[in-house]
Amino acid sequence: MYRNSGQQNDKIILWGAPHSFWTGRMRSYLTKKGIDFQEIYPANPRYNEDIVPKIGYFVMPVTEFQDGTLIQDGTDTMVYMEERFTDRSMIPRSPLQRAVAWLIEFFGCELFFIPGMHYRWSFPEQRPYVDAEFARMVSPRRDLEGQQADIADITAWASGFAPSIGVSPATIPAIESSHIESLTLLNAHFQHHPYILGGHPSIADFGLMAPFYAHLGRDPVPANLMKNIAPHVYRWTERMLEPGIIDGEFADYPAEFAEDGRILDTLIPFIGYLFRDCGAQVKGMVEMFDAWATRDPRPGPGTLVKADPEGTGGAHPNLGEFEFNLRGTTVKTQAFANVVRHFQRLLDVVASLDDADRTKFEALMARTGGTDLMSTKMERRIKSEYYQLFLA
Repeated sequence: MYRNSGQQNDKIILWGAPHSFWTGRMRSYLTKKGIDFQEIYPANPRYNEDIVPKIGYFVMPVTEFQDGTLIQDGTDTMVYMEERFTDRSMIPRSPLQRAVAWLIEFFGCELFFIPGMHYRWSFPEQRPYVDAEFARMVSPRRDLEGQQADIADITAWASGFAPSIGVSPATIPAIESSHIESLTLLNAHFQHHPYILGGHPSIADFGLMAPFYAHLGRDPVPANLMKNIAPHVYRWTERMLEPGIIDGEFADYPAEFAEDGRILDTLIPFIGYLFRDCGAQVKGMVEMFDAWATRDPRPGPGTLVKADPEGTGGAHPNLGEFEFNLRGTTVKTQAFANVVRHFQRLLDVVASLDDADRTKFEALMARTGGTDLMSTKMERRIKSEYYQLFLA
């Protein structure tokens, strides 16, 4: 399933950078898990020489373990580590909390990509900062002219990618309105609790750190917005990168998930927001996958999941364009197979609940508007092998 770099390491290496969307999740996870690791930027020559050829494409993050094992997907990395490092578990034992943790992990790391791209690329005034961060991430040079040459292609691609996933003058008001509500709802929660499920971080927190750190909490324009309208969310992003569990602000808060396996009342409105503003996007991607996977002639097991027969799958295989409604605005975006695969994992977690716990979960879904989406039945299954997605 995973390839090996062929190198033995004294500690885990996180190949990533502060500017990277999904690296924020892994950096936070390793820190809170208490794992000794070293972060190395892709500008290091060894990344292109040893890591990219094994993965098959340029991507961040990649976690390289002491024995050389390479895992690209952050969710897969957390599952791999939770099975091997059982101390300070980040997956709740309570079935209801576990299901909700996976739900928020999924929405967090997969469904905030549109606002993340908007707030990074729609504001020219922060472009010097963005360029500097890209330069430190991928360029081995220190002179400005050389760095600009090294990042020209990647910044041109990234800035042009935002419109392709639905960022446009027509959609920006809805995107910003939705993001501001997400901040407001999370701010109300973190005013009273240090983490999503109480006094202990979980995979839910790490999923949210993907968008809410690098793009939405670190780039100047969205960071200013977060500090001004959601200061408790901003403090949470700081807390999530500090070692240890107990935070000075919540010194007397037990370092445990909420008692009795309950879901905190302050979290309920945010879960409702996820289904209301992000649910249609998930549904559209699943429908695109189902149509692709059941087309005539029907692709067999082992078929690479991608719409372009000539292209490689990569970390985010595109299955085509679709439209969804966000706050009365039509957004034309892309369907990504990796999102569908992680939604499949969430559905599997829910399916594993026994009757009593399923009743509790279904009651929460009815309360938050998630019944329809969480009743989804996928037509085919996706499996991951050697950093590519295939039909099972």
